[in-house]
This record gives sequence, structure tokens and C-alpha cells, in this order.
Amino acid sequence: MKNKVVELKSILNEEGLASGYSFRGKIHHIPKGNVRIIQLKDIINDYTAVGNECYFIDGEKIKPKYFLEQGDILFTAKGTHNYALVYHPIDNIPTIASSALFVIKVDQEIADPYYIAWYINQKNVQNYLKTNEAGTYVTNINKTAIEGIPISLPSLEVQKNIGQVAQLHLKEKQLISSINTLKDTLITHQLLNIL
Repeated sequence: MKNKVVELKSILNEEGLASGYSFRGKIHHIPKGNVRIIQLKDIINDYTAVGNECYFIDGEKIKPKYFLEQGDILFTAKGTHNYALVYHPIDNIPTIASSALFVIKVDQEIADPYYIAWYINQKNVQNYLKTNEAGTYVTNINKTAIEGIPISLPSLEVQKNIGQVAQLHLKEKQLISSINTLKDTLITHQLLNIL
């Protein structure tokens, strides 16, 4: 039996899809700031993780609706790589996304965030996004195009299984990359010691 294909907007929760927080002007890092901000530059490992160099800001004026929650999907709407990844809190510091990112909140009773992020990153959705991008120098995907992303939706159990395998595969790739980097460093160090 073929899975039903639905538009992304039909599996969002009541908070739905929103652009990250929009700043007036440049974002300045405040070392003792009380809110972390994830910007495009913080998305690392081929758009699969958030790095540790995020800026902190004074979040007094930021409304709680902008604070990210476990399971929120961060979608890169600007530039040539329009990928999605699931947000994982690393501590209790409130975290927001910048306006270069969209925050996708799926209804977790019908859709698994890890599956949805994985599916968005697959070739058929990437092709859909390429045909819906706008802009000449820096391309971007608008909200309507994101809401219209076609999602193949198997049962929640199948989604969770696919999401788990995709996460494990991602971890494996990151470990292999780390091992290769360490090997390079070790071999270079040993060769330099010969001189």
C-alpha cells in the first residue's frame, strides 16, 4: 500500500510554521547574555547539527513564543542549502532561531519530527524546493512554498523507526569524520617527529 502524500501545513501543530526572531541591525554577542541565538553560521556538519559558538544576547524583550523546544525543526530558508534539522536543547538556557531560519512545529501525534526533517532533506523534496526558490544572488524559500512541501506520511510507528535509523546513521557519519580528523592529526604529528 502506498503512503499518503500530504502538504507540510496539514501536519503542523497550532503554533505551525514561523520565521525565527528578526533583529533590527547586526546581532552582537553579549557573553553574559541570557538567551542563546542560533544563526545560519551555527549550523555545522553539512547542516546536520548546531555548533557550540552560538551568540548570547540580552533576551528581555523577546517573547517566550520564540523560545525553541525539543522537537522543533529548524529549516534553512536562505542560500543554496535548504535543509532541516531537529533542535536539541543542550542546557536550560532559552534559545531562539534567527530570521534566516524557519521553525517548523509538527503535531507529534501524527508526525515524528526526526522523520519529517529527514524527509525534507531527501532528493525529491530538495528538487521541489529548488523549483520554488526566489532571489538572484541569495536565494530563499518563502513560507507558502515551505507549507506546500509534499510529505510522504507512513504510520507514526514507521516514521519513528525511520527517524531513529536516520539519527543513528548521522551519528555514525559524525564519528567516522571525527576519527578521520584524529587520524590525520596523529599521522601528521608522527611524521613531523621524524624530521
